[in-house]
Amino acid sequence: MKSIYKSPKAKENVLDFYDKKLRSLGFPFNEKDVYTSYGLTRVIISGNPNGKKVVLFHGIHAGSPLTLECIQGLQTDYQFFAIDTIGQATKSAETSINIKDDSFAVWADEVLDELAIGKADFIGISYGAYILQKLIAHRPAKVGKCVLVVPSGLANGNFWASFTKLSIPLIKFQITQKDKDLLEFVKHFIAEDDTYMFEFQKAILTGVSLDYRRPQILQPKDVEHFNNPVYLIAADNDIFFPADKVILHAQKVFKNLKEIYLLKNCKHMPHRSHFQEIENKIKQWIG
Repeated sequence: MKSIYKSPKAKENVLDFYDKKLRSLGFPFNEKDVYTSYGLTRVIISGNPNGKKVVLFHGIHAGSPLTLECIQGLQTDYQFFAIDTIGQATKSAETSINIKDDSFAVWADEVLDELAIGKADFIGISYGAYILQKLIAHRPAKVGKCVLVVPSGLANGNFWASFTKLSIPLIKFQITQKDKDLLEFVKHFIAEDDTYMFEFQKAILTGVSLDYRRPQILQPKDVEHFNNPVYLIAADNDIFFPADKVILHAQKVFKNLKEIYLLKNCKHMPHRSHFQEIENKIKQWIG
């Protein structure tokens, strides 16, 4: 199997960022490897063993530690199972998964079985929301309440804005490898004072062979059989998945969309100043 990393050193560098973020979490956790037909999958388990089970799917190449960081204030309320997505720059196997069929749902279902989770509430962030949509479409019995945060799979950004603000700066950075060109790219989706994310994005962009396949847009027929509550958190300055388009499509596809919350002055990757808002809504919705 061909590695997703451009070199062993690049892999070491990317996973050092993963470990640094994991070590910075201010709460206890356990790491567990489970085996699926797609390969080994890393799960980070934290929180209250007697609390409601909540399963987390992270954003593309973000890894579970980043996801856990933004809900660290909920550790006493729930038991979290943060799943490292297979085929991405995480501690799971590097197996490439077909994003158009039900492979993600089968993989996630196998992970849940290995964890002895028959049903749980779920939070899907960015690309993780697309994986959650696949699970809803193909394994709905596993999913209780469902929270989608800055989700992919519901709408895509404006072509011209993406081209001028993302594609051109990214190409320029790939040529020059200069920090100022990288900043011109990442400033549109991460906070400019987040030095960790800047350096992490540099490691990903220079060390990982990126998969640019776009998630399919969810259709009403895909989830018409799903009756459990769905909640949505969108960001008003999300260049990848604009809030107005995401909200409009979510209202069309989810007959059980219970509430929409808009993060103000927020790019695609929420700043730490938004974490409390996110935690409050999750606690209100999941109960």
